[in-house]
Amino acid sequence: MDASFSAKDQGDRVDAGGCQNGIPVPGGVYLCQVSETISCGACCGLYNVADASRPALEAMLSRRTERFSRLPRQMDAILSFGERTAAAEGHPRPYPDFHHCPYLGLIGEKGTRVGCLLHPLADGNHGVDFRGLSYYGGMACRIYFCPATHRLPGRYKAVLRRVFDNWYDYGLVVTERHLVAALLAEVERRLGRPLDPEGLSRRPMHAAALATLLTIKQDWPFRDPIQGHLCHDLFQDDGSGRAPAGSGPRDFYTVVFQELESVLDNDERVAAARAMVDRRIAATVSTLAA
Repeated sequence: MDASFSAKDQGDRVDAGGCQNGIPVPGGVYLCQVSETISCGACCGLYNVADASRPALEAMLSRRTERFSRLPRQMDAILSFGERTAAAEGHPRPYPDFHHCPYLGLIGEKGTRVGCLLHPLADGNHGVDFRGLSYYGGMACRIYFCPATHRLPGRYKAVLRRVFDNWYDYGLVVTERHLVAALLAEVERRLGRPLDPEGLSRRPMHAAALATLLTIKQDWPFRDPIQGHLCHDLFQDDGSGRAPAGSGPRDFYTVVFQELESVLDNDERVAAARAMVDRRIAATVSTLAA
């Protein structure tokens, strides 16, 4: 672990009591900062931008990080940086009421994961915690955990920590607790046994198969072209921010289609969407069973 992991951010150091260096982690599995390449900035609105593609986000975060590195660590300069950044990059937002933090950047020795430029252990801050200057304030940054951390089963959270190799793919799915739970539960049902997170480190093909399944939202062809977006407002955890996928009980397909913001307005599209999900689930199960 390098110095840019904070007491809350050293994701591998959850003790037997379920605390992250004294800070309780719901379920004892930490999802925010996991490794040198795996982290999440979704609760800070990372993907709440007009172009949420990986190249666009990497370029945006790199520019910010470079500019912030030259900034005097003074309150007026930091606040001005935030205002200028928000004004230059802030329009349009897919979710106007969901804040996007202008202090997100690339952290770590090689800048290989997303994180907070205001953190006391971020480069150039010399141990001073500037997070109180952010929109949510320093306390929220220290103690907030997303609904996925609170509500996903521990083995699913452990799976998420192990299957991805980059912050972009990880952050897009880690807060999608309804989608993750539906997909992984269906894999377990068809596989006939619970997933084994520990075994994934010994079986990279298994990890890759699960990662491919969980990135389904990135290439889902049935997403609503007007309302759908890679971003979602994770504070609307009851699903109210998602368009309904049609009437009827919330079975596996209904949950997946709704969480993927699908437009399935005829029988042919419904059949095609079900077939695509089935193919991806079947491929995953086949790999895991081998």
